[in-house]
Amino acid sequence: MTSPGARLRAAMNDQTPLLLPGVHDALSARLAERSGFSVGYLSGSATAMSLLGLPDIGLLTGSQIVEQTRRVTAACELALVVDADTGFGNAVNTAYTVRELESAGAAGIQLEDQTFPKRCGHFAGKSVVPVEEMLEKLSAAVEARRDEDLVIIARTDARAVADLTEAIDRGLRYAEAGADVIFVEAPRNEAELREIPAKIGVPTLVNVVEGGKTPQLPLADYAEMGFRIVLYPTAAVRTVARGLGTLYEHLRETGTTEGADVGMVAFAERNEITGFADYEELAARAAGR
Repeated sequence: MTSPGARLRAAMNDQTPLLLPGVHDALSARLAERSGFSVGYLSGSATAMSLLGLPDIGLLTGSQIVEQTRRVTAACELALVVDADTGFGNAVNTAYTVRELESAGAAGIQLEDQTFPKRCGHFAGKSVVPVEEMLEKLSAAVEARRDEDLVIIARTDARAVADLTEAIDRGLRYAEAGADVIFVEAPRNEAELREIPAKIGVPTLVNVVEGGKTPQLPLADYAEMGFRIVLYPTAAVRTVARGLGTLYEHLRETGTTEGADVGMVAFAERNEITGFADYEELAARAAGR
């Protein structure tokens, strides 16, 4: 059987650039898969928002993201990249996190060089650890993975703390330490976007946060710039938040969901999404024994 990491690498080779949708739970992952995606990204920010109802400021724990990874990989066949934040500690903690996430079915793991507690990459007030500390974490992550196809993504937030030159220098060093993909967070204009893949010799990722610091461009533009992965981490959870808010307002104001059901999946479609028929067939087979 092909490993999750091998499936992710195959997708990266087959799709240039790879369009990577953010998911935050088992249902969103199933919907992404149902829409034709073969890959997904379990966003720490989206998971904090959906699982805890809290902001992305380092409150999500390692055990929580591992458990959410297990739920998602059990519910779908997506090759799942998991946002592991700072690794939840030092190099030893990072190695443990990598092993736990790999055991939970992760195809790729993203690690970043912020200090703990970290913050959303598009928030102000970030700080980064010394380069050597991040290199130790990446070396530990590479050594800890059991499957060499598990993709290690190294993110640097140095653009916000210093400048783009520092971020690119860090990216180059992280690649030398064994990172398979480099993710420079929050470049601020198209010139900066172009410079990242031009100067970093391994695959690069661009993070598209609607309303964030990085210009939102057509997929073809990111491809022309040389990015191998285009990530939309929180679009799904923000869409869910808007939809639920609209529904609850309608219900409170009218006392009914009539008129709001145009934004709902049909009852039969709900059953299709959750695989109800498969369980009915299983029950029938069991009863016939």
